[in-house]
Amino acid sequence: MTRHSAQTLEAGPGKAARNGAHVLSSSSPAGNEAVAPPPEAIRPALDRAARLAQELNLSHLRPQIEAARRLLAAPDQIDVAVFGRFKAGKSSFLNCLVGRDVLPIGAAPLTAVVTRLRHGPVERAVVRRLDGTSVEIPIDEIRAYVAEAENPGNKKGAAFVDVELPALRPLAPLQFVDTPGLDSAFAHNTEATRAWLPNVGAALLAVSADAPLSEQDLALLEELRRHTPRIVLILTKIDLLTEAQRAEVLAFVSDQLAKRLGDPAPVFPYSVRPGFEGYRQDLLDRFLLPLVKNRARAGSDIARHKVDSLLQALLDYVRVAVAAAEQAESAREALRRRLEEERNRLEALSEELCVMSYRWAGQALERSLERLRPDQRALQEKIVRELRAQFPKWRMRAPQFVRAYGRWLRERLVEELGALSDRRREVFCEPLGKSRDYLARVVEAFQDRLARSVKEALGVEMGRREFVPQLREPQAPPVDVSTEFMIPMELAGHLIPMTLFRKAIEKNLLRRARYEVEKNLSRLAADWRARIRPAMEELNRQALEYAQSELEAIQRMASQQKSALPQLQETVAELEALRLDLRPSAATKGDERTGFRDAG
Repeated sequence: MTRHSAQTLEAGPGKAARNGAHVLSSSSPAGNEAVAPPPEAIRPALDRAARLAQELNLSHLRPQIEAARRLLAAPDQIDVAVFGRFKAGKSSFLNCLVGRDVLPIGAAPLTAVVTRLRHGPVERAVVRRLDGTSVEIPIDEIRAYVAEAENPGNKKGAAFVDVELPALRPLAPLQFVDTPGLDSAFAHNTEATRAWLPNVGAALLAVSADAPLSEQDLALLEELRRHTPRIVLILTKIDLLTEAQRAEVLAFVSDQLAKRLGDPAPVFPYSVRPGFEGYRQDLLDRFLLPLVKNRARAGSDIARHKVDSLLQALLDYVRVAVAAAEQAESAREALRRRLEEERNRLEALSEELCVMSYRWAGQALERSLERLRPDQRALQEKIVRELRAQFPKWRMRAPQFVRAYGRWLRERLVEELGALSDRRREVFCEPLGKSRDYLARVVEAFQDRLARSVKEALGVEMGRREFVPQLREPQAPPVDVSTEFMIPMELAGHLIPMTLFRKAIEKNLLRRARYEVEKNLSRLAADWRARIRPAMEELNRQALEYAQSELEAIQRMASQQKSALPQLQETVAELEALRLDLRPSAATKGDERTGFRDAG
């Protein structure tokens, strides 16, 4: 399978699609496309957007601004990011594309770190660490950094893993980005993907044919359209369906995209299995290879789209100011009162979040221990079984016997509990995910209330800005095993004849070993709780700062007087003119929303 995939990639365009490949949005006629504005024509608009965002203290727009700057600096260096839910087939798709299994695949959530693949003259992989350092590793060791099981919670501190492969030469200089699944049980995986969104150049959304198009997929498509016009949907695992089922699923996907998005993204059925080469070639011929060919124009178009989204976000705020300045003082005062009520709610919410964090952290110990009961029983049985095999090897007097038992038990518990701490990290970190989801709902409800207040008072619609907390899960606590109970036994051991009491001592020590497993597992859970609490407080801080920033920006806009109206109208006109200058010509408007013009 992988050998044929590599041959297909090398074959290049021109090969007719087979197996009935189906695309929901047709490409524009050849030669009927306008050239996107060059980078030098886009930079002034971006610079103006950046200055205005700083003046309005809209810090949440900073990642979008920086992403646009990076793309304008090298418009032909396009990141093609692959998004999707857990088990959607993202890593399998990329492995098929390069013709070998470079990225780990499996039944459990695997991708824990964003991985970037691009062409290089020789195979190499470089781990970029969060502390700014980097280390080159063999390709076969990538799994040790990007797989959740071997790098739980990204405890190795990897920011990215960059992989260079000669097999990607036909798609150079595109860089493919494998992102963690958005519905992973691990909070840090989802946050890594969310944090990457502003950087996306072109986007491939992988959706499994046996579970097509969830609400989460549709929400992600809407979010992606803020960042790029180049989006396609890959319907993976199409080999699981019959021809009739494929037609049914494609019709369902088409209908859902049309209802939700209006002008939907193109859909490419896909399978990595033998016999489905036509589907794979169709994606190459109609999207990836044209993207390579027209990469400079496509990069400028993506940068134009990012800047246009920024200008639209800024217009939302400035139009609030214009509407406020045009209103009578009584209307402005009514809105100010409603915003002041929201400020009071925020103060009350701050206290509520502190209480909530304290309660969830308090419940975390009991909940984690309950979920770890099977692990505890399994570890107790394992330690007892190994001890029974170990006892005959200790032919010594009681004090030495007890000391040997203590050393052995401590070493084994440190090893086993350390492995359990890594393996079951999601259990200990569950309160973080719960807190993150709760805060996202709180901020969303807060934004909806603000937008409703503005709409009712000023008649201005405001779009919602997504709150993406920067979550860094804590490092696992060091495992510290206590065996203080050994001291009395060691002191009195010389009085105990082993020949008479050996079986009784062994029975007592086996019972004690079970207790030590339970006791030290409880200590480990308590140590995790102590580390989770500050992380939850950090999430609270980010949510409150975000909401406070939104509120203050709208309050500033709503406080504008009539005397400021000419300047505000001038700013609106300026932003609208900048957007107009960035707008593609009429020849390409029909494809602007999907960005699918044979990827050019």
